[in-house]
Amino acid sequence: MNEQEFARRLAGHLCAGAHEVDGAVAQRLCAARESALAAQRPRRRLARLPTRDSLRFTLSPALRSGLTMAAVLALFVVGDYWVTWSRVASQEEVDTALLSDDLPIDAYLDAEFKEWLSRES
Repeated sequence: MNEQEFARRLAGHLCAGAHEVDGAVAQRLCAARESALAAQRPRRRLARLPTRDSLRFTLSPALRSGLTMAAVLALFVVGDYWVTWSRVASQEEVDTALLSDDLPIDAYLDAEFKEWLSRES
């Protein structure tokens, strides 16, 4: 007989004998059963992320403000990198179009050409 089978048989005998017990003993047995079940429950091994309330009481105010400043600085750096990258990408398209065109670059830089465009025909 293995442990599971023994536990089932023992539980059956205990349930059958529990009907003959008075109220105070039944309450103590119920409390003991609940504590045994709580101890038997498998513990979760997953790491829990700290919540805002738990961080509030465990971190000192100086550390919390330092973490906040670090987060703001990180967001600023990431935003600046993204804006710079998008500008370079757009300039790369313009440079590619200029270099692949038959017209020389000086034609686009000609000041008289801009004046000619601004005049009404």
